[in-house]
Amino acid sequence: MLAIDAQLLAAAERFEAVELSPVAPLGACSVVGPSHQNRVLSALRSTEVVSDPTNVLALECSLRMRASSAIDVHLATSHRVLRTQPFPKQPGYAQHFRLFALGSGGLERKDHAFTVEAVALHVRTMLAGLSRLEQLGYSLHRPRVEVLVSAEKRQLGARIADILCADVQPLEHPYYCGGLRYRIWVPAPDGGELPLADGGVFDWLGQLSSNRRAVFIGSGLGSQLIALRFARQSPNHPLPLTG
Repeated sequence: MLAIDAQLLAAAERFEAVELSPVAPLGACSVVGPSHQNRVLSALRSTEVVSDPTNVLALECSLRMRASSAIDVHLATSHRVLRTQPFPKQPGYAQHFRLFALGSGGLERKDHAFTVEAVALHVRTMLAGLSRLEQLGYSLHRPRVEVLVSAEKRQLGARIADILCADVQPLEHPYYCGGLRYRIWVPAPDGGELPLADGGVFDWLGQLSSNRRAVFIGSGLGSQLIALRFARQSPNHPLPLTG
């Protein structure tokens, strides 16, 4: 996992790498984003175990933008999360697992320029990370980008999809309150196709700052799933799966 983290963080060269605490303020996931508190392990002293690092990155973006709203904030982290809901009994799935996450916050500009630039940056960073890991010996060839948009954001989604050469699909998941989501699908060596990375646009910063121009883009990639499902043994590519 250390080797995977190193390659993903190296790909995120335009992001500041941060280390998150194992715990976050109580409600960081269920209040910041529409995630039920039953999915989160609550602890003492008004804290909870981090179940989604993108929510915590949103809080950090909010703090930094409060100090200087004139700057865009781009953060990256790798974090082991814990979720309490049942998971499918399939290879690579568990209630605690490692995630690579990106978070970007900024004030929207004319023609949704911040959103377009930030989403494109997230997708390209994730693809660059997958490319680095493929060179390390993981089977991550032919990734496919999919953009999902609500009816209200159809034109914005078409612009982003055109930049990324992506397919466009309707967005039905209510979690992505900004009306736009992306997924990166990769063929698994053992069959099928998995959504290794996904992200989207959220109104969380607007709620935290009472500024409707504040936009947050959050993304996550299943780095532990890569180690467990996409390893390709080769004499020329010994895979460091421990760490």
